[in-house]
Amino acid sequence: MNRARKHTGVLISSIKEGIPEKTKENISKRMGRAAQIDDALRKRGFTNQEFAYMMGKKPSEISRWLSGTHNFTTETLWEIERVLNIQILTSSKPYEVHETDLKAYIVCEIEKAFEKYSK
Repeated sequence: MNRARKHTGVLISSIKEGIPEKTKENISKRMGRAAQIDDALRKRGFTNQEFAYMMGKKPSEISRWLSGTHNFTTETLWEIERVLNIQILTSSKPYEVHETDLKAYIVCEIEKAFEKYSK
């Protein structure tokens, strides 16, 4: 994922001044969430296409998620947590998958995704 660059200049500064603080905060949180998911994908060696398959989504939807502009539902976040074995929502119990179980875990996730697509 390409990380955002810092832009400067009079025009950029004037545009930034017109953005409400709450909106800036929400954008920052969305970008952080996208980066967290992208980092988990890279750590596990999944491509966007593989992740899309495991989630039962199209790769284009995963690209939108990783753009940092998507507003996730809690159900989608729970599914992402389960598939990537990460904790996104602080109220969620972390999933426990040990390194020795990782291969079996991935095979299980692929089988679940296959069942979704074959229906």
